[in-house]
This record gives sequence, C-alpha cells and structure tokens, in this order.
Amino acid sequence: MAHTTIGIFAHVDAGKTTLSEQILYRSGALSSLGRVDHQSAFLDHDPLEKLRGITIFAEQAEFSIGKRRYTLVDTPGHADFSAEMERSIAAMDYAILVVSAVEGLQAHAYTVWGLLRAAKLPVFFFVNKMDRAGADAARVLGEIRQNLGAPAFFFDDGMPGALPSALIEELAQGDEALLEAYLAGERPEVFWREALLSSIQKGLICPLFAGSALKGEGVDALLHALDALTATKYDESAPFQAIVTRIRHDEQGARLVSLKLLQGSLRLKDSLRLPSGEIHKISEIRRYSGGSFERISEAFAGEHLAFYALPELRVGDALGEGVKPAAFKLSPLLLAKAEPQGGLPPRQALQALRLLEEEDPQLRVLWQEESQSIQISVMGKIQLEVLRELLLARFSLDIRFGEPEILYLETLAAPSCGRGHYEPLRHYAEVHLRLSPGPRGSGIAFKDEASLDALPLHFHRLIESHIFEKQHPGALTGAPVTDLVVTLLAGRMHLKHTHGGDFRQASYRAVRQGLFKGESLLLEPYYAFSARVPSTLLGRVSSDLRQLFCSFEAPIQRGGNVELLGRGPVSTLLGYPEALAALTKGLSVLSFRFDGYEPCHNPGEIIEKRGYEKEADRENPADSIFCAKGAGYLVKWTVSDAHMHIPF
Repeated sequence: MAHTTIGIFAHVDAGKTTLSEQILYRSGALSSLGRVDHQSAFLDHDPLEKLRGITIFAEQAEFSIGKRRYTLVDTPGHADFSAEMERSIAAMDYAILVVSAVEGLQAHAYTVWGLLRAAKLPVFFFVNKMDRAGADAARVLGEIRQNLGAPAFFFDDGMPGALPSALIEELAQGDEALLEAYLAGERPEVFWREALLSSIQKGLICPLFAGSALKGEGVDALLHALDALTATKYDESAPFQAIVTRIRHDEQGARLVSLKLLQGSLRLKDSLRLPSGEIHKISEIRRYSGGSFERISEAFAGEHLAFYALPELRVGDALGEGVKPAAFKLSPLLLAKAEPQGGLPPRQALQALRLLEEEDPQLRVLWQEESQSIQISVMGKIQLEVLRELLLARFSLDIRFGEPEILYLETLAAPSCGRGHYEPLRHYAEVHLRLSPGPRGSGIAFKDEASLDALPLHFHRLIESHIFEKQHPGALTGAPVTDLVVTLLAGRMHLKHTHGGDFRQASYRAVRQGLFKGESLLLEPYYAFSARVPSTLLGRVSSDLRQLFCSFEAPIQRGGNVELLGRGPVSTLLGYPEALAALTKGLSVLSFRFDGYEPCHNPGEIIEKRGYEKEADRENPADSIFCAKGAGYLVKWTVSDAHMHIPF
C-alpha cells in the first residue's frame, strides 16, 4: 500500500488538533471524536497537554483512505514549542496549514510557511472556524495570497474553483484538448488529476478548503482531496535510507529512536550501520499511533517507526548512503539558569536535563564545572513552565528556572588564524585553523585544506568532529559562537605519543586562540513584527518603535486602523505588547516571529553587564602546552604561535 505522511500545522488555537481528530474519525481510524477542551483528544494524550490544553509534542497517528495508508503528524502550534514542530518537517510528504477564518493569519503561521517553503513541501490550506461570527474565508484567502505570497485557490471536493488563465495553460502543458475541455466547463476528476498533482507538488497551487473542524464541515472535501491529489513514491527495493525524526525514553529510561524510512526496508534481526561505522542489530520495531504502539516484524519505505537503543544517533541524523542530515533553522532566543531545589545535587539535575536535551537538542544544556551551574536555551517562558512540570513528573526532581535572559551569540568580523598545541608528557597533537565570518544564520561550517601527507585522513575527520561536538564560547561575553567557517590548514601527530583526546585539546585551543586574536562581534536576536493599531495613534506608536531601535515600512491603512510591518531587537520588543495594549486600551494587535540575528545595538552595555573574563575561563583555555626535558609547560596564547612545530 502507498504510504504518505501529512503534517498538520497552525498558530495556537486555530483548531489544528480538532481538525486532526476529525480526519482520524471520518477516515475510520477513531471510533469516537475526542476534544481538546474535554481533555480527550487522541493525539494530545500526554498529561501535560491535557492539563494545559495545547499541543506540546509532535505525535503521529495512522489512518487509511481506500487502499492508501497515511501517517498524520499533529505538531505544536505554540511558538515556545516551534523547535519540536520544525524537527518533524523532515519526515513529511505534504502539509496542511490551518488558519482561523476569524483571526486570519497570525504570527506563527508566517514562521510555519517559511519552513514549509524552505523544505519544498506541498501545502494544503484549511480555513477553520467558519461557524464563528466574523468568519470570512475570502478575506483570509486574500491575506494568504498577499502576505504569504502563497498560490492558494479555493477547492471543492477535490476540484479547483476558478483558476487564472496562465495557470490553466500551465496545467494543460500544451494539451489543447485538455485546455478546450476546461474552457468548455468539463472538469472530470480523472482528466485533470495528473495535471493538478504535478502543480501541487511543484508548489504552483496550494488547494484551500474552508469549514468548521468542530462541526466536521469541509473535512470530507479535504479528505477527498488528500486521496485524489497526493501521491508518493517510495522504493522498498532500494538500499536502506532513513532520517532520525525524534528521540524519546520509555518509563525505564530506555532510548527509543524514531526513524522515517526514505527507501528500502528493515526487519527484525537485521544489522544497521550507524554513522560511526558501528553495527547495531534490530531487536524491536514499534509502530506508534497516539499513545499506543504495536510491535511489528518489518518496516518499509515511507513509514515512521521507533527502534530501541540505536546509540549515538541524534535528531536529524541521516542513515544510509547519499542522505543529508536535516538542517534546522529555528533557534532559542532566551537563556535561563536551572536552580535545583531541596538540596538536589547539581550533577543529578544535569543528568536529567542532558536526557531531555537528547530529545530536544535546542535546549543546549550548558554546564559550568567551576561554579557547578547549569543554563539552558529556550524559546520562551511557557517552555520553562512545561520543563519544570516535566522534570517533576518524569524524574521527581524539583528544578526551578531563573528569569530568562536574551541569548546573545558571537562571531568574527574578519578572518583570524588560531593554533593549538597539546603536548604534556606522552601526548602530542597540533592543529592550525583559519576562522572566517560566514553568512548570517549559517552556523558553523568546516572546510579542509590540510595536506594528507603530514596527517592521515582519519585525523582530519577527528578534528572536524571536535569542531562540532561542543559550543565554543566567544571572547566578548562567553556566548556561543556562530556564523563561522572553520578551515583546517594543518595538523601534526606523533606515531607513538598521540592518544585519544589529544586532537580534541589541540582543536579547542586553536579555536579559542583564533577567537582571542580576532575582531569579535556580538549578535542579538531580532523579531519581525506586525502591529495593527488605531490610525489616531500612529504617530505615538511609530515614535515608540523608533525608540526601541526598530525599523518599519510605510503604514498600510486597514479601515480605521493602520498596520506596521517591521523588525527590531528582541531585547527591546519583549515588554512592548503590554505597553501597547495599555496605550490602545486593548484595541491593538501585535505579533512577533523570529527573524534571525544581527549585530547588537548596544554591545558595550551587554559586554559590561556580563563581565566575562575570557582568560579566567579555565574550562576553555587558549594557551598551548609544550614539552621539554620530560615535562609539560604552558605557553600563553599571546606568544604561542612562535613555539608551534608546524611552519606557517
């Protein structure tokens, strides 16, 4: 049976989970309808989700239409859990973006649309809550076309309404009989199916449906369209390929790794080669649907399945030849200190948080050995509240979190060279690197220009792995470094004295020295915002936004209101919604979405406030260690270049 994965997305409270329930119920996968407000939704089965009435974890369910099998993935709609939403995209074939017919496009929908477009996923729209006062599907369609730039068109029962003549000509693809039939009003489904399928997959058409998920209106038409206008081709006979979509732990703490099989198949007792080269035997395969699962004996391309253990794998990792790991765009914007309560040892708290970091890599748990302190990266305050409840429920640990601060990043403004040498007695490694600024938002990249004559290839790969295995702190505030291209220029080993960990030490010191020598740049996160305010207050709001270091486009008149679209620092905008609501007596609408990092607007103030002393950071030394007369000795980073063994 053909297998298709459909993800369902929305801004929080747009009705996404309610629509998921209807799809499962009307396809026969559920015998009765659940409801979010009754805490009975099939996919929101976690106690925290029931308690809060929101989706926190991306969950899947299996359903069928005719002879076709589907996996439906319900993703979180709250911005604080958008990293969980993004991680699920790599496993999808199609997406449904739910938009409220009353509120229209909201902030999170812009983020979702950008991610779906970047992933080249075909998108269906469902305009929900048509049973509510103020619902207007035509207005929402206009917003989708104008603000998202999406080629959305009304569909009814699997077939489109009026289409532009240029698009009709493209659909017809030079087939005069097809074009004439359309112009004559003849639109038999089979006749047009292949042309529509192709256009949807290419992103030329986004079918749009309208209805009420709560009342089940419009859902049958959407299901018919999914059956008629989606198609996937997975090759079960091809060599095995898969991508890691999530990691969870069961009640006993055992690791469950979920894979989306991209091609090939897996059976019990099969041997699977991990990225490290280690061979792992498949001992159990699980197919989840909601909170329950069934054990199966074989898995085929297109399916989502969970496997026990599978050590070393991380979310986004690729298995098999020719598969690229998933690249994630969203980043946490806040940093919070973990505060263990009741005398709980910090290391015990760290152990639990590390386990949660496996499941959500964006937590980025930072441990300071000297102060025995823990910091984590998060998307927002709601995520911190959920984390605290999760730690209490799963590990019986009471861990509170301090007030979150802005998560700054650092990079370099110009290229710099760093060199690290590590040679205590009976150890040896030397690494030379060039650190160059990368494009904004590119993260860390690695290039290799070192000769294979002096250093065998496996050491080149070892150095590369050390570059990516940790967050390297910057020289200004100790914030994580980003947007750098790290180029390996040279390396040296010793046949007798080079041991495991030597190149780790040399690589870390080379990066650190390069940062110390270079011109560092402090980066801060930015929001893109949309502010809708009464026209009479335009001058005051414009003045406020300028004082908050924001830039914005010319105002757009919307009846008695104006809309301002712009961007500004997260640090200045965080508290503005409350101030704007007070100014406009609740008559304003202000929405944010993350819009990348830019040079900090007040670096001196932040650097002074952080008070980071780079040379006092003992866990991240830039100095090198050399050996003479049977003993190691330290050479300061400021003069260590002159002591290096590799000429430059």
